[in-house]
Amino acid sequence: MFNKKPTFSRFIIRLAIAATAVSVAAMIVTLGMVNGFQHAISEKVFGFWGHVRVQNIAPIRSMTAEEAPMFRTPQIDSLLKTDKNIVHYQTYAIKSVVLKTKENFEGAVLKGIDSSFNLSHQQQFLIEGAPISYPATGYSNQVLVSQKIAATLQIKVSDTLHCFFIRNQENINVRPIVVSGIYKTGIDEYDNNFIIGDIRFLRRLNLWQTNEIGAYEAWLKAPSLMDSTAWHLYSELPQGIAAHSIHEIAPGIFDWLQVQDKTKSIVVIIMIIVAAINLITCLLILVMERTQMIGVLKAMGLQTANIKKIFWYYSGYISLLGIGLGLIFGLGLCYLQKYTGLIKMDETTYYLSEVPVYIIWWQVAGVIACSIIICFLALRLPLIYINKVSPVKAIRFN
Repeated sequence: MFNKKPTFSRFIIRLAIAATAVSVAAMIVTLGMVNGFQHAISEKVFGFWGHVRVQNIAPIRSMTAEEAPMFRTPQIDSLLKTDKNIVHYQTYAIKSVVLKTKENFEGAVLKGIDSSFNLSHQQQFLIEGAPISYPATGYSNQVLVSQKIAATLQIKVSDTLHCFFIRNQENINVRPIVVSGIYKTGIDEYDNNFIIGDIRFLRRLNLWQTNEIGAYEAWLKAPSLMDSTAWHLYSELPQGIAAHSIHEIAPGIFDWLQVQDKTKSIVVIIMIIVAAINLITCLLILVMERTQMIGVLKAMGLQTANIKKIFWYYSGYISLLGIGLGLIFGLGLCYLQKYTGLIKMDETTYYLSEVPVYIIWWQVAGVIACSIIICFLALRLPLIYINKVSPVKAIRFN
């Protein structure tokens, strides 16, 4: 059946192997790229805002809306510090400002942070310059601006511009600020609006006390812990203070990402069905093409069960070889994209400049296991034909 001569059987075997390999590879590539897309976008949001926010109770508003100030207290600090799911937390506040150079001006939102801010969260977005340096006393007038705001205002690292803070129509403060660095997240909602500065600078302009903040933001061990951690904190926080997961605060992005789960499931199901149909068809043709051989074996006294074992062996070989080749080919394509970024994307639409890849190994194992099960279930249908083969008719079969 596996002779090296160019026979029809050999063509059918190769076709079955190729169909199985392509289906398995397509499932692995689909899972890797959809997972990569969800993971990369989520990490950008988490890197900018954390996983859970603790703030005054108020209706959940957009991320650019200013929070009512709250006091940083030892009770809240202790609660966040002792929570086993939280790996890091910090304080921040935001304020609407107007940035002005000699020729241009632009509205923005200043996010004030302190020296406890995890530098890795800044540096993952920093494309030029350096993070903000915090003096031991007073405040820093350094800021990070997004690449889009820098392009609009035509400014670069080390440039000085004026920052207007408007409390009311009669109270406008102007302060010089220095561009310490330029960042880029790829998410327009952030890049079009936010600059990052020292929270002490913002406190001074808002006439806040030294322990007043806008909110806390916390990073967790895993994003899957967001909702449960937020509920736990909510139940332990003082009256008037609430905890929200970033899912609640930015539902638009995460709802959009959850749609990708449906796409992923649909593609995987379709490819499994295609693989099963291709394998059944190829094996049925293969069994029918070997009708005369089956008849001869039956005429010689070989039991039907033993004849089926022959086809089980070769069909298993076809299935496992196809799955193995599909695994190698699929992972190869994923790693090629991961390390070379060959496939590009429109960053203004998808928040990413190239297709990301994130391989979850239990999903790969699930694809292999499901493929093996489906393939061996698919083999049962062609083998039914062997029961119906009559030795006399089969030997005369042409």
